[in-house]
Amino acid sequence: MAVAHEHRPTITFLSDFGLVDEWVAVCKGVMLGIAQDARIIDISHEIPPFDVNKGALVLADALPYLPKGVHLAVVDPGVGTSRRPVALATGDGNVLVGPDNGLMTYAAAALEGVTAAVEIADEKYLRRTECQTFHGRDIFAPAAAHLATGVALADLGPPVDLEALVGPPWPEPRAEDHFVVCEVIDIDRFGTLRLNAGPEQLAQLGVDTRAGTLDVAFGHHELALPLGCTFGDVALGKPVLLFDSSGLLCLALNQASAAAEYDLAVGDNVTLRKGWS
Repeated sequence: MAVAHEHRPTITFLSDFGLVDEWVAVCKGVMLGIAQDARIIDISHEIPPFDVNKGALVLADALPYLPKGVHLAVVDPGVGTSRRPVALATGDGNVLVGPDNGLMTYAAAALEGVTAAVEIADEKYLRRTECQTFHGRDIFAPAAAHLATGVALADLGPPVDLEALVGPPWPEPRAEDHFVVCEVIDIDRFGTLRLNAGPEQLAQLGVDTRAGTLDVAFGHHELALPLGCTFGDVALGKPVLLFDSSGLLCLALNQASAAAEYDLAVGDNVTLRKGWS
């Protein structure tokens, strides 16, 4: 599958490389050396080092709003190991390039799902080197650039069974008869806790997402929290549950940090029950 594009092809780029060192510029230089007319859009290069979880969320939140094209994502703590370098075609005509470590599958689901996947293996589309620690430069950037010039997905290497792709780096929420156990999967810069739960989990509990309360339990806390639409639905410093711009259920404080207030971290469990008040 070749990426369809008009005029200049688009390549987006996300990494945990930061901007102090030369790594982002090097990858861009490799891409522009192959796809000279490409437009490169930086999503973020400030993903915390090795944080596949954060990278997966940022990528998924960004891609539905970006031009169709090739999307390069490199948060790769397993670089040089047996984890596969892959390229994924999505149902809406985009292609994602990066490590098969869960970084890209959540984003692909937001782009109508993965329809084809290949392992990036054909040396014709790679940068020859003995180095095994900079696959962003030597494997992923060249592959992304060749795809942007019209190289077919199948030309990069052998097909990968879609069922064998590594899924998102957090579990599905667990639903029981009267409660749902979910997990903190992200804490944003404001201290808002993002959960791996959406409207469907509240629907399972019979909760009206437009009003009412939800009982929330974590650690030593058991709280009856209001469901709101904005942070300002509660007084300053007070807690509220709401769906963020990506459709994830969040526990927030109005102009304060819920993470600090409740001492919760990524990976902690939060149990939801229908409120009685």
